[in-house]
Order: sequence, then structure tokens, then C-alpha cells
Amino acid sequence: MATTGPNLYEVLGISPGASAAEIKAGYRKQARKTHPDVVGAGMNGLYLMVQHAHEVLADPARRREYDRSMDGAFSEPAEPPPSRPSGAREHREESAPRRDWVAGEQVPESQYRGPLPREGHNLGKMPWIEAFDGVERSSVTIARPGLRRWQIATIVGIAALGAFALIAVNPFVLFLLGLGVFGVALIWVFRRFPRWLTLVIGVLAALAAVVSVLDAVLEARNWGLSIAGLVGSLVMIGVMWWSVYAIRVRERQLVSQKDIAQFFSWGEPGGGLAGAEHAFGLDNTIDGIEGERLTAAEIGYFLGSIPGVRLVNGLAFPGSDSADVDHAIICGSRIALVDSKAWKPATYATVAGQDAIRVQGRDGWTYFPSHMTTAVSSFRTKLGRRHRDVEIRGFVVVHPKSTTPQLHLLNDDAEGVQLVTASELIEQLGLWFTADEAGKTVDRKVLSEMVCQIKAR
Repeated sequence: MATTGPNLYEVLGISPGASAAEIKAGYRKQARKTHPDVVGAGMNGLYLMVQHAHEVLADPARRREYDRSMDGAFSEPAEPPPSRPSGAREHREESAPRRDWVAGEQVPESQYRGPLPREGHNLGKMPWIEAFDGVERSSVTIARPGLRRWQIATIVGIAALGAFALIAVNPFVLFLLGLGVFGVALIWVFRRFPRWLTLVIGVLAALAAVVSVLDAVLEARNWGLSIAGLVGSLVMIGVMWWSVYAIRVRERQLVSQKDIAQFFSWGEPGGGLAGAEHAFGLDNTIDGIEGERLTAAEIGYFLGSIPGVRLVNGLAFPGSDSADVDHAIICGSRIALVDSKAWKPATYATVAGQDAIRVQGRDGWTYFPSHMTTAVSSFRTKLGRRHRDVEIRGFVVVHPKSTTPQLHLLNDDAEGVQLVTASELIEQLGLWFTADEAGKTVDRKVLSEMVCQIKAR
């Protein structure tokens, strides 16, 4: 039977004599390269083709029937005829499953076509690939999702009851209402009720109590009921203020749950360097942009199979009007802050506790500025106020501008910011993110905090 396109074996990048294990490995490799969640909806047709090839070849009966239908097409010599595109043979050789696992997997050109060399990765050190095989990104558990329907209904009910009580002008009803609203207010307090708003409500309640007592004494009224009524009213008003703020302001600042299920990344890699050639020079600016793009491609391709991983690019950090953080990788309540560098192969080392990296040259050491240590400290302070369980680590990933001579990275402070290659970054983050259930969770509020830090917003 004549074929006008790649056969099913070529779709999976395997030979016609491939074993069942090789078929499975080839499918996983090609599925990761073509999955719409990783490379976009434009690859959906090829992804469906990969799925079909696996369904046929993984079933022994269907595979035998398919082989017979090819009418001896697999009996051709290994060297293709001159009329066949040379890329077909090269693709088959590069896609030999077992050899690639040992030699290293690279980010495909469809995700990064820039000039920087793409580093090889050992897939055998990435157990999460098999652990989350077939798990969709939209299946994550969303932690701290924000206001739920029953909470909104409770707020609306309190507002209606408060309106009734105010119309009735019954201090006893207001007192009961105040007790109920005070209970709801306590819930908000433990959900990080803003301290300034708590102080305002407390001061107003104290002033109202004083005024109410004076009014009761001077006018000989039942001052006890007056105080109870006014305090209850003020507490109710305070809770309503907070409710409006929470629903109309805070909820609008949070990344929607629909976006969490659909999106993998926010912000444009390298976007923060647009127009920066006047400050850093054209060559350094282009190197920075390429480094960020390659890092984002590495993260999406090798960590994208972890359901809880989300990527935010181009963040500003507190205390600086000019500096930024290239990437924040969020998984659950764990955050990895990453700066991307494209440097010539040499020996680089971190400086313990300092915003600097030293590089060894012929005439000794010179120093490059790096604000990652301050960035980690700033984000820990900022996020720690509202998210006590958040964990933050800092990395500077170096992409060599050429493959020779070798790149040497030294870390003086193992507990601080780490200087890593792309493969080291992926392996460390993959194991950290999948050490427990964090790999299946997206913390909506932590993700929203980081998205709000995008410098270009």
C-alpha cells in the first residue's frame, strides 16, 4: 500500500521492529513534544496523530494488521532512497528511544529556535514524567480558591438582615444582629483581615459607645440598649465594608480558576528587557532575552507534565524600581525565583550572602552584579505576611554561549542562591515540586500574588 505521509512508526520515532517498551517510550517522548498544553493548540493535529499511532501499535492484534496492510513497506533497506527527504532518516536516528535517554533530551526547535546551545537532559533523572503520564494540567486541586458561593450568600443575607434591622430601629434586633456579624467578622480576622480596617472599626465602635453612653445619661434613656444597638450596627457596617472590598477588589485581583486550569504561563520571557539596550548594550540585552526564552522553554518542556507547575515571567520585586526577576515557578506554596544568564563558558561562583557573582579570568576574579539574594529575601518578607507556609528558593541558571570550553559553576553558600545549569535546575525543581502532594496543587492566592508582580502590567 502506498503511503503519502509518515507511517505510524515514524510518527512515534521508532523502528518497525520496536519492542513494546520502545513503543511506550516513543509515545511518551512524542506526546510531550506535541501536547497542546505545552506547545499550544496549533499542534493538536499532530498530537492526535501520535495518540492514534500509539493506540494501534500498542495493541498486538492491531499492529499485526497494520503491518500486513503496509505490503512490505518495512522490508526496505535502512538507508532511504535519494528521493526521500533526508530529514526522515535523521529523525528516525535521533529518536531511537533508549539512546536518547542516555545521550540526553533537548528542548525541540519548535519551542526554542534561538542561537543558544540547547543542553541535553537525562530523562532517567525525571521520575515525574512517568508519575504524571496522562495527567492533565486542569486536574489540579486549587488551594485557597477565594470566596465561595455560600460565603457570598452569607454576606448578602447579613446585608438584608441589617437593612431590616435599621428600618425597624429596634436596638435588641440590632444587638442580636451584631453578635451574628461579629462571629462572621472573626472568620475574616483569621483569614488575614486587614489590620488597618480592624483598627478603624474598633476606633469607630469605641467612639460610638462613648457617644451612646453620654446620650443615654443626659437624656435618661436606656443606655444599655443604645450601646448594644450602636456597636452591633458599627460591626455590621464594618463587615459590609470588608465584604465589598473582598468581592469587588480582592477577588478581581486573583487569577481566575478558569485561567488556572487552562494556562501554564503568564508574562513574556524577555519582555522586561524591551528597550534596555541603552542601559545594558545591544549584545547584553539580546543575550538576556535569549537566555530567558530558553529557560522558559526548558521549564515548559521538562516540568510542564507536573500538573501543579505554573510559570510567571518578568517580575519586579519589592524595593526596586529597575531590577526584576526573570521567572517565578510556582507549585503549590513553593516558589523558585530564577534569573537567566547567557554567558561565555568560564568558571563562575556565587558570593555568600551577596548580590554578586564572580567570574575567573586570566587576571583574576571579576564580579557581575546579581540581585537574586535580595529578591529572595524581599519576596519572603512580602509573601510571608499573608502566606506563612510559602517556601522560596533562588537560582541563577547559566546558558553557555558555546559548548567549548566547559562551563564550571561553584556555589559558596549551599543554603543561599544557587548557580546552576539548565539540567541541574530542572532536576532540582522537579524533585522539590513532586516530593509530596504539592505537585498536584495550585495555590490560587500565591499564584495571584506573583502574577500581580509582572513588571509590564
